[in-house]
Formats: sequence, structure tokens, C-alpha cells
Amino acid sequence: MTRKGSPRERPRPAPEPAPASGTSAIAAAVSVVPAGRESLLGFADAVGRLAEAAPAAAPTQELHLVSFQLDREAFGIPITKVREIIRVTDITRVPQAPPHIRGVTNLRGRILPVVELRTRLGLSPAVVSARSRIVVVEAHGRILGILVDAVLRVVKVPATAVAPPPEEIITARTDFITGVAKLQSELLILLDLEAALLVQDSGTAGAPAAQTS
Repeated sequence: MTRKGSPRERPRPAPEPAPASGTSAIAAAVSVVPAGRESLLGFADAVGRLAEAAPAAAPTQELHLVSFQLDREAFGIPITKVREIIRVTDITRVPQAPPHIRGVTNLRGRILPVVELRTRLGLSPAVVSARSRIVVVEAHGRILGILVDAVLRVVKVPATAVAPPPEEIITARTDFITGVAKLQSELLILLDLEAALLVQDSGTAGAPAAQTS
């Protein structure tokens, strides 16, 4: 009973329920489904409406790469560019071949040009060992082989783990380095394969320029 002369207390509004999640959200959504013959279809409709109303989680973008070793560094190229990986057999030198061409090899009856990727990066020519491999790739609409010191593994790298390449290493000869992926125990240098296989002339490719009289 309210005392005489005192204002009547107004009832406080009930707090709004917190948004339901998981199975509790489904239970809340289907609580109004009537029982009977249509209950099964009504349940499916309620769950469908709940799924449409829920915000979709943003997918985590990943880079699917084939990693390989040149000297003491690890490099990565998109797996979509790789056709296959083969052991190094006989590589025949070709006179007057363009810079950074190691030679050609026979791939099941097909003559395959083999690129010396080490010299393209300013390293010394490769010394073929038991770990050496030829990575058969597709670039610029052509099938080529790139000679590497070793193939490491296939790896998935979150896009958030890739940092831009340091400015001090970007020159006319290394503009095909697109980023550096920070993995748990190593750094993986990402290559733009299309750009890495473009050699403008012998001067920019690192070969000695022809002398003029």
C-alpha cells in the first residue's frame, strides 16, 4: 500500500534480454513455432531466417605457395603457377641463349627451357646437387623450368602475415619481390613470377654490356 501523500512508484521497465547466440539463439527463434503437422517445416523456416539474419564471418584470405631455397634464402611463388616439380637430369647448354637461361632439358619428349633463377637474383650460378630441382611453371602463356637449390614445401600463408618488401632492397633488378611473409621460424620472400622472368636487356639482367668502339 502506498503511503498517503507519497508519489506512486512507477514500475521499472524490464531489462532487454541479451542477444542469444549458438543453440540458445536457435531455441529462442523456434519457440514460436506452433506444434502440429507443420512443426517440422516451421522449425526449418525459423532456423533459415536465423541464418540469413546472422552476419557472415569475413573469410581469412590465404596465399597458397610453393616454397623453395636459393642460397640461404627461402622464396615462395603461387601454387597456381606450378605445373610439376622434377629432378634435375641433363641440362644442355645452348649457345647464344638469352641471359639467365641455364639450357634446355627433355621433359617426356618436350624441350623445356630452364631458367637460372639464382643469377636473375644476383647470386652465383647454381651448383647442381642431389637436392636441386626444376620447378615447371607457367608464365606469360609459356611452360618454363626454374632451377632451384631445393624445394621446401607447400605452405598456406595468411595475407595478414605478409609485409611489404623493405625499400632498400627494391631496385630495378628486384622489383619482382612483392612482399615478405613472416612465418614461425623463417622469412619467406614472395616473388612475382611473371615479373621475375621478364629480362629487358643484358644490362639490366646483370650480364656484362657489350662494348662499343
